Amino acid sequence: MLYCGGAPKSGTNLLLKALKLFGTDEVRKHHYGFYKPYPYEDKPHPQVQIIRNPRNVVISWVRFMKLPRNDTTIIKSMDFMLDYLNDHFPCIADDRWHTVRFEELLSDPQVLQGIGDYLGLKLIENHFEQLWGDTVTFTGDLTKWEDWWTEEVDKAWIDKGGVELELKMGYVNT
Repeated sequence: MLYCGGAPKSGTNLLLKALKLFGTDEVRKHHYGFYKPYPYEDKPHPQVQIIRNPRNVVISWVRFMKLPRNDTTIIKSMDFMLDYLNDHFPCIADDRWHTVRFEELLSDPQVLQGIGDYLGLKLIENHFEQLWGDTVTFTGDLTKWEDWWTEEVDKAWIDKGGVELELKMGYVNT
């Protein structure tokens, strides 16, 4: 059995697809918070998690919820996602998980190789090319926070501690 996880809208379905492309159907997916703090800490199974730029997580959440993409909605969604990600940062920072970044999973075939090395599985032919699309929440394009980030949104992000979270997660957007 293999477990994969991440925060909502951080690419958990993409990671699930990547893991299944290794030829295993023995994968269980979860989002942080449904099992606190570590869902399977007593199980000797491999665990892989995905993280994503938290600004893109916020915008992807707005898109997924089919909310209007305006400053007010983005800022309100920011409150929820920042609280959520900060509450579950111990899961994100836990070195018992093999962690991949959403952005790198889609852009660097070596990330897949690293997952394979961690799991002891060989990549299948055209694995990287098969990653794009066809997941439960795929909309046809990638969320780009820059398309929706205004000065007002940026001010709220800074005031609410978004930059500190980005830094803790290894993202620098300022």
